[in-house]
Amino acid sequence: MNVLAINGSPRKNGNSSTLIRAMLEGAEAYGAETAEAYLHGLNMKGCMGCLSCRKIYGICAQKDELSPFLESVKTADAVIFGCPIYMYRISGQMKLYIDRTYSLYTPREGGGYNSAVPAGKRFALAISQGAPDPEQYQRSIRWLAGMAGTGHGMQEAGRIVHVNSQARPAAGDEALLEEARAIGRRLAGA
Repeated sequence: MNVLAINGSPRKNGNSSTLIRAMLEGAEAYGAETAEAYLHGLNMKGCMGCLSCRKIYGICAQKDELSPFLESVKTADAVIFGCPIYMYRISGQMKLYIDRTYSLYTPREGGGYNSAVPAGKRFALAISQGAPDPEQYQRSIRWLAGMAGTGHGMQEAGRIVHVNSQARPAAGDEALLEEARAIGRRLAGA
């Protein structure tokens, strides 16, 4: 069992990163091997709109430090997608990642898309936001879940929407961290 985290936070020790680490700890405690793509630290570019992935399905023509992680999404047993909400939407780092996953959507005869990601994987979300209302950014969170997870045939194993994050850091909230670890254990098959 291997679990991959796609970390779209620009802060390695920020709230989203803390929640992702707790999910990975939970998966490791259940015996999973884990890896993390810290997007902010990668030399990566956004989608070029070259459409080469419409000729060679499932492969992005750009070759950069994100490329191996796009391939790892296909082979991982479970994936964590985490980022903060900035300016009412997912972080820019996560948006670049999502744009590049266009290469993982394969055209379906008659219209629509299938996915180069094998169906049946599990995914989880780790979202942090400054606003106290957990419903305030649900539109952006649903979009992320759909584009990163369910659109690729994955089943959601859980999500955390950490609210009021400036006043209530994730690192000091043991109940929240245990909830994240429990999601990690579920991702690993518990």
